Amino acid sequence: MHNVWLIVHREYLERIRSKTFLLFTLLLPALMAGSILIPAKLAEIKSDTARRIVVVAANADLAAAVKQELLAPLPAGSSAGSPEKAVPKDNFVVQVSTTPTAELHDALGQQVSAGTIDGFLWLNEDDLANHKATYSARDVADFQTSTVVRSALRTALVKQYLAQKGMTGPQVDTLLTPVVLRTVHITKGHEGASGMTVFLTGFIMVMLLYVNVLVYGMSVMRSIIEEKNSRILEVLLSSVTAKELLAGKILGVGAVGLTQILIWLVIGSLFSTPGMVVAKAYLSNVHIAVSAIAWFGVFFLLGYFLYSTVYAALGAMVNSDQEAQQMQWLVLLPVVLSVFLANPVMQHPDSPMAVWLSLIPFFAPVLMFIRVVGEQPPAWQVALCLTLMLATTYGLLALSSRIYRVGILMYGKRPTLPELRRWLKYAG
Repeated sequence: MHNVWLIVHREYLERIRSKTFLLFTLLLPALMAGSILIPAKLAEIKSDTARRIVVVAANADLAAAVKQELLAPLPAGSSAGSPEKAVPKDNFVVQVSTTPTAELHDALGQQVSAGTIDGFLWLNEDDLANHKATYSARDVADFQTSTVVRSALRTALVKQYLAQKGMTGPQVDTLLTPVVLRTVHITKGHEGASGMTVFLTGFIMVMLLYVNVLVYGMSVMRSIIEEKNSRILEVLLSSVTAKELLAGKILGVGAVGLTQILIWLVIGSLFSTPGMVVAKAYLSNVHIAVSAIAWFGVFFLLGYFLYSTVYAALGAMVNSDQEAQQMQWLVLLPVVLSVFLANPVMQHPDSPMAVWLSLIPFFAPVLMFIRVVGEQPPAWQVALCLTLMLATTYGLLALSSRIYRVGILMYGKRPTLPELRRWLKYAG
């Protein structure tokens, strides 16, 4: 065990001190923050600029109602706002005209072209009878403004129709208030996680597992290939066993990955952006339990060790990065399949397909985690899944060390199946 920790120490310090680690650790959070901060800042600048719109309709009451809706805040629970409280729309400066003539239409078109106004809403009686209207604007790609205008017109028409049927203003407002629907999974007579919580945690698990398998699994593989080509392993194997060397590399590189994730979490907790404030409004009903975070750590670590062991064996078999790139799709295929299978498992976590797939060790880090967060499957299924993952990881470690013991000293031979059988026979 002492030799394993020496290798872990060497692998960890060698990578943690590299310029690549520092650059990647600081650059990725900067890129992610920029991808959130820049659009949020642009949206903030855009919202500070008032849209100048003219509403033209022969019906003065309808035109006034549309203006009122454009200037009113978004209702609570609307798709464009916070699910808990009303929020302001983009700024609008609205003018009303009740003389829809051809001359006015041409004049408004010229004002749009000149930039005097941003657009005008033309409400013709015949078009309204066929549930149609025309919004002419300088920026036709501004879907947000078009959506707000469409929603304001629809709400104004509905309120006008209900008022004609004898309903009062407060009654109409109550009728049109959106309902905030909170989806909660019931399992074993108790409320479980919300659908949004299951989706977000499952999505984060898939992305983190995929990124770490791709980055750090390949790092283990490349480390073995480099040392194999430089003949350093011939010296190392005189002091340690192949299994100790393999375990040390996996643990050392894994510690680097965990260090990087912890640094990202600290950076994310220290700095908040406007985009995060907006996201909080949309995700205020998402509550991730402590148990979900604990299970996340368990399945993430088991998944990393499982796939890294396979990558280490792959590195021992091949002689160059080119050969490794041609064969690494075998390792990534289960992760990619987990991404595609995640959605049906989220929708039906207790179906026979979800149960059996979540017990397969290579799918379990994602699929069983989704089931644990969403529906709390029977304890025996979770225990069986963890046992199978541990047994598979240990078996792969033993198998990989045998391949490793012979493969790292083989040069110039392609890893065919007959060749692998001979390696395992020699190592036995």
